[in-house]
Amino acid sequence: MEKWLSSALEYLPTWLELQIESTQQPGCLMAVVHRGEVVLEHGFGVANLATGEPLTPRHRFRIASHSKSFTASGIMKLREQGRLRLDDPVGRFVRGLGRQAASVTIMQLLSHSAGLTRDGVDAGQFDGRRPFLDVDDLFSDLAMGPVIDAGLRLKYSNHGYALLGLVIASITGEPYARWMEREVIGAAGLQETTPDMPLKRGTPFARGHTAQAPVGRRLVVPGDYNEQAITPAGG
Repeated sequence: MEKWLSSALEYLPTWLELQIESTQQPGCLMAVVHRGEVVLEHGFGVANLATGEPLTPRHRFRIASHSKSFTASGIMKLREQGRLRLDDPVGRFVRGLGRQAASVTIMQLLSHSAGLTRDGVDAGQFDGRRPFLDVDDLFSDLAMGPVIDAGLRLKYSNHGYALLGLVIASITGEPYARWMEREVIGAAGLQETTPDMPLKRGTPFARGHTAQAPVGRRLVVPGDYNEQAITPAGG
């Protein structure tokens, strides 16, 4: 191993421990890959402030909107297979949508330019105030029409990526999570990644935590729930 890398690997854990302490973060995971090999992975702090469970590299985390990158990869794989075109209207694959939602294209959904609402009338699903939307709830939100006309500008939308998940399920004839786990996650060689909850019994799971404001301390966010129709956008 090169001297510079050896020195960096020795220094990084000490530096990160200082950052966690100075910023009062619950915990942090790090990994360093060099020439295709994991040369360092380490957990700092705790996975759950309420229990003090130590955080390890084997703990699973919610990746939230990073899930969109996986969904987009699934869509592009179907495009490579000739099973869809990016300028196809989503209504070609997803039945039951209103006229405006059905007319937006897959490319517009991928690029957040479809003009669709971000989270509907109530984003309480993301802070535990209500369950995540099922397909009927999603369609009800979309029936209220777009926020702006499609193709005008960026309009970030979790609902848009939820629709892409329905496109994948419609084309493949399989549930989104099952197809993604085999054709995208498994194909990439990822062994500790799944589309959504629940995890297998005994799998270590890092809880989320709120900011310290406004109550003066961090609260634990369970995060161990299935996101239903929103999984393709934030699982």
